[in-house]
Amino acid sequence: MDKKFKVEVANMKKFTVNKFLDFKMVSSKIIMSQVQEFQLTLHDVYTKYIVINEHSQVVAIIEKLSRS
Repeated sequence: MDKKFKVEVANMKKFTVNKFLDFKMVSSKIIMSQVQEFQLTLHDVYTKYIVINEHSQVVAIIEKLSRS
């Protein structure tokens, strides 16, 4: 039972990190709705006790901006 729980927690964390890393902002959507979606993703990261240092967060946000 303990092993199953640990696997489920690890899978949830993996899904959350992938969601954070795969997030992309696009010019075809309203920017504020995309910012809110990204903030919810970051909140999800924090609630699962996943630590992403501030520098990595800044780099990730800049990388997620659309080219336009």
